[in-house]
Amino acid sequence: MSKSDILANEIARDFRKGLLKFFILKMLNREDMHGYAMMGRIEEVCGWKPSSGSMYPALLNLTTQGLIKIKVTDMRKIYLITPKGKQLVAALDQNLDFGLKEIGRMFNEI
Repeated sequence: MSKSDILANEIARDFRKGLLKFFILKMLNREDMHGYAMMGRIEEVCGWKPSSGSMYPALLNLTTQGLIKIKVTDMRKIYLITPKGKQLVAALDQNLDFGLKEIGRMFNEI
């Protein structure tokens, strides 16, 4: 199986969906964005475009957790990261290598 086959696989898409909230926080840590722009950016980078049925519930959940907030500009919702969200992104950035190693370790031991 080639690398492109693996990335196109349904299981890989499910894995990316599991990372959707982290992708959102990382993007908003760089700039304020509306939902459709985030969906397009994810598609550019990952080759997978989240559906609005997965994107907007994730945004609502992050808002409820106090990690992002909404600003309405020109009748459009713009999402912004909160200080709490910035702290989480910083922690994820610091521990990314450890997290990936742990996933690899668990995958190998399963």
